[in-house]
Amino acid sequence: MKLPTCWSCSYGFKWSELLIVMDGRKQCPHCSNNQYFTAHSIFKSSVVAVPLVFIPFILKLLNTSWTMMIFIAFLLLIIYIACLPFLYEFTNEQQHFFK
Repeated sequence: MKLPTCWSCSYGFKWSELLIVMDGRKQCPHCSNNQYFTAHSIFKSSVVAVPLVFIPFILKLLNTSWTMMIFIAFLLLIIYIACLPFLYEFTNEQQHFFK
């Protein structure tokens, strides 16, 4: 897994720079060009997030206590957010997931 680079100047983004991304775009700190998520990047981050929704229900079926369920859900959310920058890919124009 590697972090994405700028499509214009090939600047290698740092993990901390990619934690907060608004509106599906990020400005390159080196050349100031806008970076947009590719449709494939949006798909990958969505596919990884879908199972996280079902984890609490599965834990409840296994008679897990509420405190343990909340702890596991919070831990998985933190792991997801920490890994999310590695799933990003950028392009020079905004791509829509559904055309």
